[in-house]
This record gives sequence, structure tokens and C-alpha cells, in this order.
Amino acid sequence: MAHLIFASDCATAGARRRPASRRGDRARGFGQLFLLAALVFFVALLALAPSFASAQAGGPVSPEQQVVQDKLEGQRAVVDGVEAALGREGLSSADLDSLRARLDPARSELTGASAVLDPLVADLNKRVQEIGPKPAADAPPEDASITQEREALTARLASVDAVSKQVKLLKVRADQMADRITSRRRALFTDTLLARSFSVLDPNLWISAVTSIPIELRGIRYLLGDWQAYADARMSRIGQVVVGLGALAIIALVVFLQNMFRRPLHRTDLDASAEPLSRLKASGLSALVALLGMAAAPVATLAVLALLNAFDLVPARVEEISQGLVLAVCILAIGRGLLQGALAPGEPRRRVVPVSDEMASLIYRNAALGLWILSATALLNTIHKALVVPVPLTVATAATMALALVLVAGRTMRALSELSDGDDTEGKTDADGASTGPSPTTLQWIRFPFWVLNATIVAALVAGYVSVATFLASRSLVAVVMAGALYLIIALINAVFIDGIASGPRARHVAKTLGVRPASLELLALLVAGVFKALATLVVLVMVMGTFGTSTADIRDLVSRITFGFTIGTSTITIGDVLSAVMFMVIGIVIARAIQRWFAVAILPKTSFDQGLQNSISTIIGYVGSIAVVAMAMGQLGLNLENIALVAGALSVGIGFGLQSIVSNFVSGLILLAERPIRVGDTINVKGEEGYVRRISVRATEIETFDRAAVLIPNSDLITGMVKNFTHANTTGRVIVAVNVAYDADADQVRDILIGCACDHPQVLRSPPPRVFLMAFGDSYLKFELRCVVANVDYALTVKSDLHFAVLDRMKAAKIGIPYTPWAVYRGGRIGPDEPTGDDGG
Repeated sequence: MAHLIFASDCATAGARRRPASRRGDRARGFGQLFLLAALVFFVALLALAPSFASAQAGGPVSPEQQVVQDKLEGQRAVVDGVEAALGREGLSSADLDSLRARLDPARSELTGASAVLDPLVADLNKRVQEIGPKPAADAPPEDASITQEREALTARLASVDAVSKQVKLLKVRADQMADRITSRRRALFTDTLLARSFSVLDPNLWISAVTSIPIELRGIRYLLGDWQAYADARMSRIGQVVVGLGALAIIALVVFLQNMFRRPLHRTDLDASAEPLSRLKASGLSALVALLGMAAAPVATLAVLALLNAFDLVPARVEEISQGLVLAVCILAIGRGLLQGALAPGEPRRRVVPVSDEMASLIYRNAALGLWILSATALLNTIHKALVVPVPLTVATAATMALALVLVAGRTMRALSELSDGDDTEGKTDADGASTGPSPTTLQWIRFPFWVLNATIVAALVAGYVSVATFLASRSLVAVVMAGALYLIIALINAVFIDGIASGPRARHVAKTLGVRPASLELLALLVAGVFKALATLVVLVMVMGTFGTSTADIRDLVSRITFGFTIGTSTITIGDVLSAVMFMVIGIVIARAIQRWFAVAILPKTSFDQGLQNSISTIIGYVGSIAVVAMAMGQLGLNLENIALVAGALSVGIGFGLQSIVSNFVSGLILLAERPIRVGDTINVKGEEGYVRRISVRATEIETFDRAAVLIPNSDLITGMVKNFTHANTTGRVIVAVNVAYDADADQVRDILIGCACDHPQVLRSPPPRVFLMAFGDSYLKFELRCVVANVDYALTVKSDLHFAVLDRMKAAKIGIPYTPWAVYRGGRIGPDEPTGDDGG
């Protein structure tokens, strides 16, 4: 309103004055427009002030946060769509797999987003904690920049934390959707498997199946006719012949290459006098034979199909059957290749499975027959599905396959039993200690589950559960083949790492190259071989689980969860974190040991500390370094050390009674290192054991006796028991030499001789001086004692022996007699000093 009032006043004043010029009117008009624009800008600024304040409080958005926010809505739409689809009934297994395929990328994106935001939230939290809370009302005011920084960080933390919580919430929803899909798949699989159809004893099944065969044959004839018409529409007959010849050429080339590569591998001398192959060479040859057998037929089949597809000669219905053909060929080729590699029928020199020739040939023939049955059934089922044949024919095909596999398994087990009963070599070992076959006990354990399985399959067929019978028969055969593959892989791993690296002529060269001892190389090879065998076993188990209804998505999800981490309390630990923590711990301990050794070898010997104090300092440095490394490794895993301390304190109450002695020895060891009543190098006597202290550890103290025997004394005995330390204060020690002389000897002369012997010895100290004491009056002697101090108690025994020699020599030179009690021995009588010498005639 101000500018309106101002304009009105100006107009009134202008009416009283003379008319203004045109230039003045124009200037006043510009001024009024400027004032109006300023007022509008001011009002708009006041209206937008809250939004500017909000934007300023939110702080700048980081690129990571912006990327996550951009992707969050898309992932939410995916999760919402999957959740809506799961609400429908009647979803098939393919539909569930499609939903899982849509959901898994979103879950991966959410996991990655959470991994991006979590460090950002932690960083902002740390910065907010460093600034501290807002000062109290009665506290001195803080700097305005600190207040602004706190508000900005708090606002940004709230924004990032909100996005992080949204991501985690959506991730939980996605995981729940994945679990629901898995549950529905398993329920659908179970319902399909347990669906009851026809019994094999029902004649209507076989009548309907037989009457359906002409229908299928007619469908095959129509399919071939449609295929021919489809091919004629795209290529002339001459071109079709050329393509057919090309397919035959591909098959011939693959067969030629297979024989060319396999012929040298099968040149195995069957003569008993031939030199046996090493385990490394035998395992390598078996693996190559298995690979050639597994790859040839599938490669040829895929190449022929690729040739036909290249000329667009495969219609949609034939494409479906071709997929079944590829599956059947892969089942047969992979199974037979693995069996040829593991059992080596007719080639005992490269056989890795410890069975005889007859047993290997028997198992291979029957297992290969089972694979033929299984692959043919897979192809027939594909044809049934493509031609939409009546259900009884499909059921009859599955039941026939199950019955055939039961008969093959029963014949195999019966033949194995007869062979093991008639062959004395089974269950024994050869000259090298290798097993020549399974023992009767092993066959007994295998035989019983096989008959139970066959009985279960037959019972399911009779009861009408053909799907259950087919499932058990086919998957059991696959499990047997995979067990053979696992045996071959484990044999190859053992041959490579144990025979090829840890032993043999290469072991010393490899150990020298790596800079380790041969024994350490062998241990390392065993550990690495164990890791590879565990991984191979895990892979085979996963593949076998896949044949028992577990989807690849479930297996991939399990691997993903293991890879991206598992949660312990509020901490998420990943495989990478574990590996980095282990690597950090190993490197840290190596560095700590190196520092400890550096102090023990280079630093401490240059000081004036005695050996015991040097050992204590070195040991404490090692303990402190190890504890620090372990604590930092736990921090690397994201574990809260305070929580670990609380758990350790709670556990210590429960295990304290069971580990009381160990804890007591540990605490006593720390007391020994701190108070140092006993040091390394001291000469002590404890519980009748006397010797040098060689090492003080956390549990026991090692003492080396004078006869070079090592004695371990618990530390608690050294703290609570009585210990005599000869060198606690210093290394000096007293030596006592007792001498007996006759009564007619000059006592002063004896004293002078003893003191002279002591003074002449270089190890005897002059201060305090040696002294001689007349200790007692015996029946026939005077008892003197020479007491002197030696510089090092370790030489006390040597000094005492030297003084004995010197005293004896000087006594003889001074003609001073040393009295002794005469003894006489009577033949057949007793010994005594009062018996007369001579023969009593007895």
C-alpha cells in the first residue's frame, strides 16, 4: 500500500504544479514500476523462505545418496509388482521362477545400496559425535560456525538415515517375497510329486498306454511332415542334403578327434609285469578320459543343432524336442564319461576306485545301462509333451523307467554280492597298502539301503505314486554318478597336492623355491588339498540337492547370502570381512613376533638389564602385540569389543570352575613376569627338582636340570609353594668342604692348609674371606669345615671338587692323616669293624 499512497500524493502535488515534461513523466513511471517489482520480489522471498531453509537444513545430497534415491522407486515398483503377482492362485513352477528372476536383481540392487549408505551413515554419526551435543542453557555459548556445522550434519544424517532405512525396509520385503516364492515352489513340487495317478497293477493304465501309442506315432509322422514342409519353404532339397552332409561331417569330425585324443590315453599295458602308474599319472589320465567322454557327444549334438538353426531349419515344435535331445545326450555322455574315468573298465593301471577288474566292469555296465534308460526316458517325455499325448502313456513311460532301474539296481547288487563272496581279494590291500576292493562290511552297509530303496520304489508304483517312484529311481542314479565324480575329483586333488607337491622328487625343489621346510610344505599341501576337497564335496552336494527339487535360484541365494554376509546381533559379517580379518590377524601376528624378536635380539641385549628382565620385557611385548592384533581383527569384523567383554565375563563365571587351574597358572605366570621372583637363568630348587629356569610361559615354567632334563613346573606352584632361588639377588654362592683329621694333628696347621687351598682357587672370593670352623670332636677324628663364597654358584660343584683334590694333596704332603674305619670281609660271614681278620677255618 505504501507505493500506492506515494503515487496518490505525487499526483495531487502535480495538479497544483504546472504540467511536467514528457521526460519527467517517463522517469516517474519507471520508478513506480521498480518499486512494484521490489515489493513483489520481497513478498515472494518471504513465501519461499521456509523452503530455502529446509533445503539449507537438508544439506547437499551426496552422489551416492542421489543414485540410491533414483533407483529406490524402481526397485519398490518391482517388489510391489511381485507381491501383487504372488497374491494370485494357480501359479506354475515356471511362473514362480519368472517372479524370482524379476525379484533377484532388485534384491541385489538393494543390497548394494545398503552397502553404499551404511558407511555414509556411520561416517556422519562419527562426525556428529565428534562435534558433541548442543551446550546447555547455562553453559557458555559456542561458536556460531560449530552450531551451523552441527545443524547441517544432523540434518544430512537424518536425510541419509531415512533413505537407508527405506532401503533396508524394502530389502526385508524383497527377502520375504523370495522366501514366499521358495515356499510356494516347494509346496508345488511336493504336491506334484505326491500326486496319485495310476497303479502299475491297474490294467487300464497299460491298455490306455498301448492304445495311445498309435496316436503318438501319428503325431510323430505329422511332425516330420510339418518339418519337411518347413524346410522346403526355406531351402531346396539339394540344400537340405548339403546341410545333412554337413551335420554328418561334424559328427564324423568329433568322433575322429575323440578317438585321436583317446587312443594314447587307452594304451595301457595290461601285463602284470608292467610298471604300475603313479597315482598322479593315473588320476590325470582318468580325468582326461572322463573329460573326453563327457564332451564329445554334447559338442557334436550342439554343433549339429547350431548348423540347422543357422539355416533356420528347426521349427518351434522341433526346437522343443531338440532341447530334450540335448538333455538326453548330456545325461548319457556325462554319466558314462565319469564312470569311464573313475572305474576304468579294462584298464586297471589307471583305475582310481579301489575295486577289482570284475567289479569295475560289472558296475560300469549296469550303471551305463541305467543311464541309457534314463536318457531315453528324458527324450520320450519331451516328445510326449511336444505332441500332447494322453496322460496314461506318460505315466506308463515313467513307470517303465522306474521298474527298469529297479531291475538294473537289483541285478547289480546281487552280482556284487556274489562277486564279493567268491573273491578273496575284496577288502584286502596290495603290497603298497592300497585297498583292492570294498570290504564285506562295506558292501553290507551299501546292500541294505539299496534293497530298501528298491522296495520303496516298487511300493510307490503299486500304490499309484508313479512320480515318487520315478523321482527316487532317477535321482538315485544321478547321485551314484555324482559320487563317482566326487571320488575322481578327490583322487585327482590328492594326487596333485600330496603326490605331486608334498612328496616325491619335486618336493624338495618346491620347498626350496618357496623358502619353506619339506615338512612345512607337506603340511601346507595337506591343508590346501583339504580345502579343495571340501569345496568339491560342497559343489557335488549342491548339484545333488538340485536334482532333489532345490532350484538354482535357491542355491544362488544361499551363495549370495554367504558372500554378502550374515548377521550376528547388530553386526553383519561377510566372507570378505572374515578373509580380511584373518589376513590382518596373520600379518599382525607376524609383525608382532618380528617386533618381539627385534627387541629380544637387537635392543634389549644392548641395555644393562639382566637376562631375566630382558625375557620378561620380550614376553610382555609379545602378549601385548598379540592381544592388540586380535582386538583390531575383531574390530575389522565390526564386532563390538564391549559386548565381547561382557560375554567373556559372563562365560568366565560358568567355565571358571572347570578352568580354575588353567586360569590360576595364567595369572601366576603374569605375576612371575611382573614381580620377577624367578627369572630366566636363575638356579632354583622346587619340589626336589633343581636346575636352571629356561622359559616362563603363561601356563608353566620350564626348568632344565643339571642332567639336561626338562621339567615343567606349573606357575601356581612357583607362586603358592616354597621355592629356593640360588641366584635371586646375585650369582654368588657358598661352598662347604668337610674334612676329618686325627687327634694328633696340629689344628692350626689344618686350618692354614684349608684356608690356603681356598685362597689359591681363582673362583673363591676374597671378600668375604674363606673361614675354617672346628665343628665337632668325633670318636677318632676332629671335624673341620671350610666355608667360602664363589663368584658364580653355577660353578660351586666344580670349585668343591677342586678344593677336595687340593686338600687331599696338601694333607698328604704335611703327613696329616685322615682317619677311617677299617672293615674286614669274612667269607660266608658278616661284615663288621670288630671282626678279626684272617680265616677261621670255616
